[in-house]
Amino acid sequence: MAVFTAIASAIVGAIGLTGVLATIATSVIAGGLAYGTARALGVFEPPKMDNRDPGTSIQLPPATDNKLPILYGQAFTSGPIFDAAISNQNKTMTYCIALSEETQTGTFSCNQVFMNDVELIFTGNTATSHRDPNQSTDVTYNGKVRVNIYQGGSSGSDVIFPTSGTGSSTAASAIVPHWGVNHTANAMVFAVLQVDYDAENGLTGLPQMTFKMNNSLNNPGEVLHDYLTSDRYGAGLTTAQLDVPTFTGTANTQMKGYCNELVSYTNNSGASATNARYQINGMLSSFNACSNNIDEICQSSATFFSFNPKKGKFAAIPNRALSSTELANCLVYNDDNIVSKIDISSTELYSLYNGCEVSFMDNTRKDQTNTIKVTTPPADRNSNEPDNTLSYTLNMINDNIRAERLANIDLNQSRVGTVIQFSADFSGIQTDVGDVIKVTNSLYSWTDKLFRVMRVTEVQGEAGMITAQISALEYSADYYTVPSVTESSAPNFPDLPRLPIIGPIFIPGIYGGSYGNVSALPSEEFGNVIVNDAMKTFGAGTQLVDNPAANNTVTSGTGTFLDIIPEESYDITGADIGDYELSASATLGGTVTGAYDVGFRSAVTLEFANATNTIVQPLFGNSGPILGFDAAPPPLISNTKVSLDPTSYAGGSADMKPTRANIKLQGFTDVGTSAPAPRSFANMGYEFLRVTKGEKE
Repeated sequence: MAVFTAIASAIVGAIGLTGVLATIATSVIAGGLAYGTARALGVFEPPKMDNRDPGTSIQLPPATDNKLPILYGQAFTSGPIFDAAISNQNKTMTYCIALSEETQTGTFSCNQVFMNDVELIFTGNTATSHRDPNQSTDVTYNGKVRVNIYQGGSSGSDVIFPTSGTGSSTAASAIVPHWGVNHTANAMVFAVLQVDYDAENGLTGLPQMTFKMNNSLNNPGEVLHDYLTSDRYGAGLTTAQLDVPTFTGTANTQMKGYCNELVSYTNNSGASATNARYQINGMLSSFNACSNNIDEICQSSATFFSFNPKKGKFAAIPNRALSSTELANCLVYNDDNIVSKIDISSTELYSLYNGCEVSFMDNTRKDQTNTIKVTTPPADRNSNEPDNTLSYTLNMINDNIRAERLANIDLNQSRVGTVIQFSADFSGIQTDVGDVIKVTNSLYSWTDKLFRVMRVTEVQGEAGMITAQISALEYSADYYTVPSVTESSAPNFPDLPRLPIIGPIFIPGIYGGSYGNVSALPSEEFGNVIVNDAMKTFGAGTQLVDNPAANNTVTSGTGTFLDIIPEESYDITGADIGDYELSASATLGGTVTGAYDVGFRSAVTLEFANATNTIVQPLFGNSGPILGFDAAPPPLISNTKVSLDPTSYAGGSADMKPTRANIKLQGFTDVGTSAPAPRSFANMGYEFLRVTKGEKE
């Protein structure tokens, strides 16, 4: 990956060696430095601690530049909308919401679903009631909202919500009207939401949806290994480029094992409890550079991410206290192997931090931002030391317990972090980044003073002698003393964050009159459209001209469809390949004196062409005759799905493009059996609208 090449180049440039000196190899902390530690070192760029990227867990409207977030552990989230459809006589809206990339390992589940500020209660995939922030239950949405969530694909076996009952094995293609077996939605986690129109109860468009999702992959070592090795959403490294045991080993000297250690805290009931030292719970943004996401993971688990040139591999180094055995075996540096002066730097008084304020995504508040603050005790502050608070955000931490643990380490290291740099003889190359060394120097009255190595650079001098340039940060076991932490309590009535969402999508109202001869009505063929006399803008922006809706009398008694408006021809060159809907409407006028039959439909003839061939495909609306009216009928509706995919039709090929659409309306009536009564159509109109947007050609 280019990011790691850039890191290596930046390391060489930062050393500043020129002339006859040649850098042979550099071992360095490449990521994971906490903010205060980076400031103390001075020679490293402080990590970026921006607030949450808007592309991680908010509900976004459809757009071609949307990207999927990556969920690790637990998070309250929504995501980009990537498809939508209207069906069931325009009474049901279906939305497809992308929640996360599917990680290489880990099992996803959904614990809760929220709509606006209420929690939906489900039987199978159907909401039967909801619970508001006051814990009051209501059945307003009973049967009107349905949710299915899938991991890794769209088949019935990919359903992760609901886990049982209706919908637990239903393929997405059976829910989304225009989906087929080729709509696989593979390698992602997504939700399919259906909402039935109910204006009285506010169900008129897309609500704000929030899902409490969980990925069993939450150990920081396993998370970092997963992200580094994914070529779909991560760094794309191979296992040969990683010192794998340092990431996934179970010893407490390795990242996974260290983070899994149980640490005591006081729960919100006042009882003693334990939890894993560190855990990743949050969303990584795929908008970010890989190096930023690596920092996010490492900073949330007190781990250094380093490159070891001796092995040619990246490694993870927990920022932890060493055991007494490890300290006894630390390599000693003194006048025998130090071949240069020792440069010392430390933070001046007015730059010392004595407070650390960390924002995190609080799971007790549905991942709204909360803040903890740790401070240096007055007795440990210097005379005349001004207040100076370090502030940053940890996006992958969702509880105050771990946020306080991390803040304490960072604050402690930033305060007493003396940084030294020196050159050692050839024996120094056996020192690795992350090692703790002992330094003895009479000038500074040091005897086996402890430092953690942050960078080792092998340099060849003009005489051919190889030396090791070492940068190290003062070490003390006191940095890692586990603070006494009490779990914060959930607020009494938490509310969901007000996430930006797309505006409501209008669902037309339903005809409120009564039908004669109801048993003869083909119910699936009737819908409701916004009556108009114009072709609408659609596809790639082709503007279609107004259609004059003429009132032509239909000859009575024929029983066949006749043209009731002149055919209009439209240039659709450049229109999107995909599904459209031709919706038409008309009213029938004339004297009502007895039972009669009526028919109404739309008709479109599509033309497709490539360099050598043209095909013509006629299509008709799904109306058909309606028999036995003995009163004025309601507005007549004809809806038909129209595909502009040439491969859907005989003779069509993938290299063909739509060129023209010829549209007209047709109808008939007959005379009543008890008395003749000629009738005519009026108030006619149609529209040709895109059904789905953003699909691939």
